[in-house]
Amino acid sequence: MTTLVLVESPSKARKIAAYLGQGYQVRASLGHVRDLPAKKEDVPARYAKEPWARLGVDVAHGFRPLYVIPKAKAGVVKELRQAAERAGRVILATDGDREGESIAWHLAQLLGLKDPERMVFHEITPDAIRQAVAHTRPLDYRLVGAAETRRVLDRLSGYGASPLLWDAIGPGLSAGRVQSAALALLAQREHARLNFVAAAFWRVTARIGQPTFTAAVTHVNGQALATPKDFGPDGTVNPGVLLMTPEQAEKLVAFLKARPAAVQSVEATPFSTRPPAPFTTSTLQQAASIQLKLAPKQTMDEAQRLYEGGFITYMRTDSPGLSDEATRAARAAAQAAHGPDSVPERPRTYAPKTSTAQEAHEAIRPTGRAFRTPAETGLAGTQADLYDLIYRRTVASQMTDLRGTRTQVTLAVGRVTLGASGRVITDPGFTRAYQDEEPDPDEQALPPIQAGEMHDVRDASAERRTTPAPRRYSEASLVRALERQGVGRPSTFASILSTLATRGYTTVRQRQLVVTWLGLLVTQYLGRSAPDLVDPAFTAKMEADLDRIAEGQLTRLECLTGTWTDSLDPTFRRAPRDAPTLALPKLPGVVVGVRGGQPTLFGDGRLATLPPDLLPEDLTPELAQALLAGERVPARSRRTPKADVPKGKRQRKARGEPHTPRTPRRSKG
Repeated sequence: MTTLVLVESPSKARKIAAYLGQGYQVRASLGHVRDLPAKKEDVPARYAKEPWARLGVDVAHGFRPLYVIPKAKAGVVKELRQAAERAGRVILATDGDREGESIAWHLAQLLGLKDPERMVFHEITPDAIRQAVAHTRPLDYRLVGAAETRRVLDRLSGYGASPLLWDAIGPGLSAGRVQSAALALLAQREHARLNFVAAAFWRVTARIGQPTFTAAVTHVNGQALATPKDFGPDGTVNPGVLLMTPEQAEKLVAFLKARPAAVQSVEATPFSTRPPAPFTTSTLQQAASIQLKLAPKQTMDEAQRLYEGGFITYMRTDSPGLSDEATRAARAAAQAAHGPDSVPERPRTYAPKTSTAQEAHEAIRPTGRAFRTPAETGLAGTQADLYDLIYRRTVASQMTDLRGTRTQVTLAVGRVTLGASGRVITDPGFTRAYQDEEPDPDEQALPPIQAGEMHDVRDASAERRTTPAPRRYSEASLVRALERQGVGRPSTFASILSTLATRGYTTVRQRQLVVTWLGLLVTQYLGRSAPDLVDPAFTAKMEADLDRIAEGQLTRLECLTGTWTDSLDPTFRRAPRDAPTLALPKLPGVVVGVRGGQPTLFGDGRLATLPPDLLPEDLTPELAQALLAGERVPARSRRTPKADVPKGKRQRKARGEPHTPRTPRRSKG
């Protein structure tokens, strides 16, 4: 009798089958085989009249989920059942995280397995697969419970909040436990930019000595010059600092050019920087976004292929730790490439932030007892680039510290004080293998200099600068913020960003995430109607509760009861159905509301539908007046990609003022 091994994907099945050989049959489930009903037609006839059927969760009876086999999976399930009947042994070899444990449990239920046998591995190599077959374990029902609770929470919150948006704004919109909190972070930054008032200031610098170095004026007559940190978001400057006029800046430049500078103090401080930890899911997404210009979803797709190809370990993990075997491999690779002194005497260890760090997987690293160099893999294109990034980060994590000296110099020209800073690297350490920081454009290597010396001012200049608006989130910085605040799991970040774009809530401009008018309106409505849903702390608490379920410290019923019946459900029931409006701080008398499901400009008794490619920051007073006057205006920004425009929106007759639209027919999705 053969042993049937069940995995998720065909490519993974082919790879594992080659390692197991005769006596084993490896089949793929193609992901999940059961889920909550996606639409009304998916609900079995015997449940169709139940009031909770469309929701798919019987809240009144212990939040019991209704699982169905999607029509697209019916054939797959039939084939797996037939294969299981012919096999003498069935091993569930889905991924070793909560999601994989959930898929394994669903397979066990559908195949009628009384004592499900789990095979868990974190890299697809011959040794790892043989070890996994020899050391199977039972299903971990705590992980199954955590995964099921997450799915139920997502369904309850999404299906509870989305109809509110359909009523108040328009059809085709969605809200959710994680996506709405992520959107709120983005919208908060967008509002800060819309409210921001830029202020101008002057920066005066001098080129000093031979060889020359740059020093910036910090004080004049003992009074500090204004810098960006001295201004408020409304453009006002803090009292006590000097805000120079153009004439004063010119006089200061002329004064500096005519006199030598005296060195008042020189402070040299040694520093060292430890190498960054090996990649987790989150840090891989961040680094790939910055260094390879990959979107998180693209990073995860390529990492999945590398994992299934046997090149890297499992790519969904919160743990930065390495096994002893991997640590030895990383140290050996560093020594082979950079010499015996490139690693410290003792191996470095990296601990996960939480005990449930995706069930304590290793960090993302190259597979095997000896890492293949990027050249040895035979990979090409994006996969080669991503493997190279993972390889270098893993090797660097076991290398010596970066060491150097930072020097701060204070100079005086009369009663004008200048400051210069520099950095000298004495030992590049791990940066010979991996460097993730952009070089500081103002960084310089200072020449040997001593207090009491006099150095000629070779030149001086003044530059008019303006205070920068708060930076928008990039995909990398949003991932970092979500992880820091505990919103969602890193393995879900890619899908969150994709959902926000698909719904038309965000778009990308110059690699920054920009919230659209629709995204601002949705956040505005949820902020007053379901404030918990846009509160990162609330979502973070739910994530912590899921961790506690996985650890056996909390039951799914306790978590669901505390979250739904005590908080979200009552909030949704009381939520108003009236459409939101946005006041525009720089456009008095003008608001943005909703008409026919479309963001619309209202002012002076007139209205105008906002062009879909017009982003909030592009709406100037002049453009607003032109739109309200019915003038045709050119596109003011890059057009939103088709995938970013919400589907299913229908135009209705204009009423001439903001209003609550009629309740639209519920979408089937």
